[in-house]
Amino acid sequence: MDSDLEERLRAAFRDKLRLLQAEFHTARGRTVPARDPGTLLPSTRVLLKRREVAEVERELQNRREEFQRRMERLAQRRQQMSRRERQHREAVLRFDSLLK
Repeated sequence: MDSDLEERLRAAFRDKLRLLQAEFHTARGRTVPARDPGTLLPSTRVLLKRREVAEVERELQNRREEFQRRMERLAQRRQQMSRRERQHREAVLRFDSLLK
């Protein structure tokens, strides 16, 4: 699942980069064909990798936050269930004492 997410993020990043490059060059009055990542300068590749890593880290942080919220909701539900269980036990004990 993580590799699938990583591949989708890479593809999205590449598409975004191509669009940004096209917009940048069009704005300057000239068009440049999209470059193959293998022909980019090493420094440019490093910058692209850093951006990609930052995007992945943001996605990971979002997932962690969602997981944390889910765990908090589960903890609340467990507390509610234990409270209800106590109430049911007390009701059963009262009912038993009433029968006796």
